[in-house]
Amino acid sequence: MRITIVIFLAFLVSCGSTTTHQNTIKVACAANMLLAMDSIVLVFEKDHGIHCDITSGSSGMLTSQIENGAPYDMFVSANMNYPETIYKNGNGSEPTIYAKGRLLFVVNNRTNYTKIEEVFQDPKIKRIGIADDRTAPYGMAASEYLDAIDKKKELEKILVTGESVGQVNQYLTTGAVDAAFTSYSFKVKNENKYAYFEVDSTYFDPIYQGAMILDHGNKQNADACNKLLKFFTSEKCKGILNYYGYITE
Repeated sequence: MRITIVIFLAFLVSCGSTTTHQNTIKVACAANMLLAMDSIVLVFEKDHGIHCDITSGSSGMLTSQIENGAPYDMFVSANMNYPETIYKNGNGSEPTIYAKGRLLFVVNNRTNYTKIEEVFQDPKIKRIGIADDRTAPYGMAASEYLDAIDKKKELEKILVTGESVGQVNQYLTTGAVDAAFTSYSFKVKNENKYAYFEVDSTYFDPIYQGAMILDHGNKQNADACNKLLKFFTSEKCKGILNYYGYITE
């Protein structure tokens, strides 16, 4: 009988701990950050006991959802333009810069290219992936780069547009494109499978990435959201971001 009571009490405690979920943060996360965010969340959840529910997509698409009332608590963006717009429109707290992104050009074919321009000149390259430059910050940066080197018109017919960096990464891993512009974090997961070139950052505006607490988070879960925002500037989080190729101060 005593054992039965103990088991029953343990069951009640476990039910209470799994069903309340008061400490769950709903995070809208830019696609380029998904790999890093998975690691950040693991450490944050372990340290604070706060669960993070991640939804990924292009920064522009997520901003549109937020502006239309999607109940996200926090926004982790691939650049500062979108969170600053949300802030100016009164839909969240002032955003914080947590890192600077790096643009990578990835080639499926392991041919011994020495620079990106050689890839552009290779007739075997039939499709080049690029994120949508209207909504995806890494797509914007790639588009700026192609404009700066006067190659955008020349390559227009072979550019394959993805909704986000995440979709571009799928194009790469499935072989749907021969090369693509993506975020540096792609290299961490796929180190030896592709050829990589970092795009010279002088050709595009800095990709300053921002995190912010949204109105829904301020109203429903402010304490937990503030802990996650603070964690983004911690040395522990910076170490994770650096591992995935992001630049932190």
